Amino acid sequence: MTDQTSNPVSRDPMTGLRDWRTFFQDVKKGIAHGIHAHVILVQLIQLKRVNRKHGIQTGNKLLCDIGEYLKTFDPRYTAYRTNSSRFILLGPDCTQQQAEDAIDRIRIRFQENWPVEGDGVTQEVSAKAYFIHFFLDPRDTEIDLLDKMNHAVSVYLSREKRGILFFNEELTSDMLHKRYILNETRYAVEHKTFQVYYQPIYDCGEARFTSAESLIRLRGRDGSPISPGEFIPMAEENGLIDNISWIVLEKVCEFLGSHPELPLKSVSVNMTGQQVLDPTFVGRIENNLEKYQVEGSRLRIEITERTITDDFDEVRKVMAYLSKRGIQFYLDDFGTGYSNLSSMLSLPFEVIKFDQSLVKMMDETDKGLRTIGLLADIMHENDYCIVAEGIETASQVRNAQEHKLDRIQGYYYAKPMPGDALVSFLAQQAE
Repeated sequence: MTDQTSNPVSRDPMTGLRDWRTFFQDVKKGIAHGIHAHVILVQLIQLKRVNRKHGIQTGNKLLCDIGEYLKTFDPRYTAYRTNSSRFILLGPDCTQQQAEDAIDRIRIRFQENWPVEGDGVTQEVSAKAYFIHFFLDPRDTEIDLLDKMNHAVSVYLSREKRGILFFNEELTSDMLHKRYILNETRYAVEHKTFQVYYQPIYDCGEARFTSAESLIRLRGRDGSPISPGEFIPMAEENGLIDNISWIVLEKVCEFLGSHPELPLKSVSVNMTGQQVLDPTFVGRIENNLEKYQVEGSRLRIEITERTITDDFDEVRKVMAYLSKRGIQFYLDDFGTGYSNLSSMLSLPFEVIKFDQSLVKMMDETDKGLRTIGLLADIMHENDYCIVAEGIETASQVRNAQEHKLDRIQGYYYAKPMPGDALVSFLAQQAE
């Protein structure tokens, strides 16, 4: 797709190819003329490995050689370098078969090494890449194109097929759904429209519910529920998760302040290890407790090991300070693959929460049962309390109690419920 635009052409300084700005100018021109253009995205991977193995100069020369190949690949296609590791070809309207033939030719070339010359020496360099292609939609804006490409890259790893991914209607629908989730999450953050549910936790020693975990829920503006499995990862990817945690903290404090008679010792809130290091962390917690007249001993903070930074000393100081206020910490998701005993023992946790995947080991083999028992002994010797998460069956309850897991959380006893339902549930338990 050759360029006839009168707009100035800006170029990538390394390869001399047209850059992202010019690509979008050419796209807009094609759309204006109703051209159903074919777009090929060549995403290079392992460039850092190439630079480490062959040197940065060789890596740069490789990029230039790839750019030259794509430039001369087909006179009907225009080549662009849009970021450090991404090239794009913009071609003519064609059939699906012609599009697949074109991208297959590129794939075959990338299966071969690239003879890169430098300082009188030729090195055979492997340039690994994957390839994504689609037909231009006349409705696409610059943001749409960026979203489409980035979404395709994220989907690629789970749907790889011969190193090629065609962005079809299914992927477009998936992209639009994720955009909807992100927009609704942003709206809920701005307007604090999240709902907080509570899952009661059963204390085996006291034979009653003594605590609960707060869990976030979201409904879109159209009233449809949005799964936490969808909006929480989206919030993490887009830097919204800390804002959500602060909203939950305030709502929990408001709930506890409104129900001083609630027969629970504490309610826990999920926060990130990065938040613990926020200079405003302690102050914001104390302000919420004071605002809603809640004792610190009624609040617990859950953090996962994967969110804790390497600054354990500072995290320990913050945890120790809040512990003096009665605010204890839970280590969440122990057993998910991030867990190790050294980091657990280095921080002043009150409770260790065994993840559901670890709890299920009790049902599977005798070895799993013994492992849980040994872990429980280690925890108890170090004065930790243990919460078993994801308990769903009577046999899991029996195994948890036999292996002295202190508390049980899961659907077997209670599902997460809104605050008013929690009040009623606990009142019924007391009868």
